[in-house]
Amino acid sequence: MDERLKKRRLVEKIQCQIMVIATNISNEDENSSKKLKVLLALGAGGLLGDAFLHLIPHAQMAHGGWVLGGFFSFFVVEKFVRIVRGEGGHGHSHGPRKDSGEKKAQHDKESVSKKDKNSDTEHSEEDEKKHHEQHRAAVEAARLQIAAYLNLTADFMHNFTDSLAIGASFVAGEKVVTMITVLIHEIPHEIGDFAILVQSGYSKRKAMLIQLLTAIGALAGCFIACASSDPFSLAEQAQSSWVLPFTAGGFIYIAAVSVIPELLEKSSFLLSIAEVLAMTLGVFAMYLIALYE
Repeated sequence: MDERLKKRRLVEKIQCQIMVIATNISNEDENSSKKLKVLLALGAGGLLGDAFLHLIPHAQMAHGGWVLGGFFSFFVVEKFVRIVRGEGGHGHSHGPRKDSGEKKAQHDKESVSKKDKNSDTEHSEEDEKKHHEQHRAAVEAARLQIAAYLNLTADFMHNFTDSLAIGASFVAGEKVVTMITVLIHEIPHEIGDFAILVQSGYSKRKAMLIQLLTAIGALAGCFIACASSDPFSLAEQAQSSWVLPFTAGGFIYIAAVSVIPELLEKSSFLLSIAEVLAMTLGVFAMYLIALYE
């Protein structure tokens, strides 16, 4: 038992250090941007680890259909939001068009010298490139913003089911270790949520305030469990229902579709290594928690 507590405390110390780093970053300078990508990788690892090592194994029935349902539902929601925002079907090119280039060249030959023509062409290409980069950055920010809200929704559901177990532990007057374990395994999620929100353009203060909304689910779950005549049965029913596998499908979607593509953007070799290690750490933290809970 002492060995298990030592390992649990080690996980707590590591995650607390990560939280200190997380509160000192922003998306405004290059150094913080690199740290933010590492935290995104950690969050992705935590999401995948929680889905495959915690939520799905705890679903006491074969809920593969609900996992797929959660994944597909999050896809449909994001697709619908993109269409409403006017981002769906956005496939036109921002590069210079061939016909306008030919007309411009013909006009330049007739009116200006070769030197002026080359100068105008260079300025035009620079403007087009700048416009394309600005548009791409805006689309990326909007995509991550949608992912952040989807992730918070999934976390709300997850916190609700976990807090049922916490409430049951308090009513029974024992198994406080279960409560501590649940609280510890929430830390990678909160770090991932925070990183996604900051990356999508929110300030650190606003990101933290938005994250507090998920605590409503935890408070509601604890209140219902404490008020129930049979809290353990209620917690067991919640774990064997569609909620856990559906939430797992949502976590898999967010990690695979929204966060990991951000990590696949061009980066230095050392930063890539750090991202891989951070994702591995996120999965490993969930493995340790699943092993000793």
